[in-house]
Amino acid sequence: MLKGTYIFYEDGKEIHRSSNIITKFGKRFLTNLIAGNVTGTSKSMAFGIDSTAATDLDTRLGFEFYRTPVSFGSTDIQTANETTSYAVVYKATIPQDVAGVISEVGLYPERRASLSSFDSKFITDFENQLDWTGAPELVAVNAKVGPTLLNMQSNSGAAKEYTSTVTTIDLSGYSVNDSIRLAYYKYDNNLASLKLRFYSSPTAYYETTVTPPSGTGNFITSNILMSTIFAGATSPAPDITNINKIGIVVTPTTGTTYVAMDALRINDEDTFDPDFGLISRSVVSTLNKVAGRQVDVEYRLELGF
Repeated sequence: MLKGTYIFYEDGKEIHRSSNIITKFGKRFLTNLIAGNVTGTSKSMAFGIDSTAATDLDTRLGFEFYRTPVSFGSTDIQTANETTSYAVVYKATIPQDVAGVISEVGLYPERRASLSSFDSKFITDFENQLDWTGAPELVAVNAKVGPTLLNMQSNSGAAKEYTSTVTTIDLSGYSVNDSIRLAYYKYDNNLASLKLRFYSSPTAYYETTVTPPSGTGNFITSNILMSTIFAGATSPAPDITNINKIGIVVTPTTGTTYVAMDALRINDEDTFDPDFGLISRSVVSTLNKVAGRQVDVEYRLELGF
């Protein structure tokens, strides 16, 4: 029987540990690894903010914000009272400059069999208010990704759009089954909707509407399929290979509403690679990784034989 545990250390002291679920891909991968059918043995650890329960059907983290190569891998064989235990140990480090609230952690092979420009990636982490029109403000509380949120508001019941020029994004290689997720903080129940826009010119863009749940606090949208994004094209249609500006439209029900953006990412959901996938995933009781402190992470995989 396989049993995996993630252990977090700060200044050499254990600060948290969490057991994992080994995924279906992970079981197949580890079996092929023992059989010598896996060409690359390097691993990486990924960290995210989604607290949805782990299952063996997971194919990726819910909302990844940082990934780092495993720096050390070894075996740990111990004998006590004539009983011998066997474990594989992987170690990685989250450096001082990374900040975020870790709610999930996963182990991946480090490399895909084939590299693609249309992999999962961040679109923006909203860390610089100067990148955005509309004068949004940085706030240093309630952030999940990085140390700050970008606070946007809309007054007098009217919609207000905030825009940011971005390095050109080519969406042509993403299928209708790929998805986008937005992490944000909702301050009040006066928010009617958020619109995400992906511009290739001032009048040509893709648009989708996010209807927030009731209540306040940190939220992550469910997967917004690219089929929904593509269906929201203006006429004339935007250039799918040349998305160069992002827009967020904040619409209140009445009066004034405040909402803070945390991170926006695109997920490659349907690229099949027999040697790459999520090996294990663990949901972590909230672990706040602050800037200025290094955290070391150990993954122990106990081998039950």
